[in-house]
Amino acid sequence: MKRDILITLILVAAVMGACAREMPVTPDGNGVVSVVVVDSSGIFPGTVAGVPSPLDSAEVTLKSRTHELNILAYTDADGRVTFDGLVSGDYDIFARREFYLENNKKVVTGGGKFELAGFENKDDTVLVNLITASDLMINEIFYTGSDYSSYYFYGQFVELYNASRDTFYLDGMILTRQSQTYYPDQDEVDYVRAIYAFQFPGTPTTGRDHPILPGQFIVIASDAIDHTIWNSKSIDLSGADYECFNPMGSDYDNPHVPNLTRLRPTTGSDYLINLTHNAVVLARGEEIEYFEYEPGRLHILIPIDQVLDGVEYASNTSSTKALTWRVDAGFAGLGCTKYSGQSTERRELGLDTNDSSFDFVLLPDPTPGWSAVRGKPGSLWGGLK
Repeated sequence: MKRDILITLILVAAVMGACAREMPVTPDGNGVVSVVVVDSSGIFPGTVAGVPSPLDSAEVTLKSRTHELNILAYTDADGRVTFDGLVSGDYDIFARREFYLENNKKVVTGGGKFELAGFENKDDTVLVNLITASDLMINEIFYTGSDYSSYYFYGQFVELYNASRDTFYLDGMILTRQSQTYYPDQDEVDYVRAIYAFQFPGTPTTGRDHPILPGQFIVIASDAIDHTIWNSKSIDLSGADYECFNPMGSDYDNPHVPNLTRLRPTTGSDYLINLTHNAVVLARGEEIEYFEYEPGRLHILIPIDQVLDGVEYASNTSSTKALTWRVDAGFAGLGCTKYSGQSTERRELGLDTNDSSFDFVLLPDPTPGWSAVRGKPGSLWGGLK
């Protein structure tokens, strides 16, 4: 992505040194964070490329990773916003500004992470992205389950989004459930490990039977049925674009929805992912290998250069990374609990920094087939209202 917006974070901390690194529900402190959002791209009226200019009316969100705090504020005419009363802790800062260029909606966004400690002064500069996306990516994952009382979790789905101006073809691509185990060599080896994979119909690379158009969402359901029949708090996925099917099991098969079929099925399990911590990878499907890590149990090894997108999700940042930082450096779904009915979705259509802690936000309810974050439905390129 083109990188041409600059955010300058001016961090001035004056926090009492006695503050503990606990998880206070109601923060009470004296720390101050002053944020200046600066545009250096020259795309805004009155600005010059390469010359930093303050960006007014930008949304700035301050979120703590060590206690309950999430604040949204807007920059003033000088591009500045200030947060005060902050305790010691770890924080994420996000900034965004949307505008229209030639009747197309554009978004500039970015941010960073910092640690606020007692009596510490910081100046931080973060280079961020103008979203000019050109990729096929995972846009939403619903994995949590829908009902505490009945423990219903079968309405899981993965949603893809084409952020490009071009048509992609899903023929032969694979969708995986990754291993949940940390491997000491995972950041050095040239592959990622999947527990299992489901494959789109068609021939990888050359197939042209399963397009995903520019700005289109594609929903892949574990089972393409109306799950509200079985649980009123679940969702209707009878209109999904694809469903996963394992012929080795007693899996439901909607005859009106094309199947992704399990590669090398050795059990009857469907495409089901963990309710609190797991990772999902979308890959081309041209090259895979099998590794028997225990008698009768396989890992699917997928070369890094075959991976189109990967998202690891977890309920908290203390979770151990099981997917290499080269695919995803963070966690989607932070704060999400199982059976809550919550979903996790990209904060902006087409935004992919390979850090899901930044790229994804929580939704109170899943939104298969459209984006709840910035309106429904529409293309990044079509002037989404």
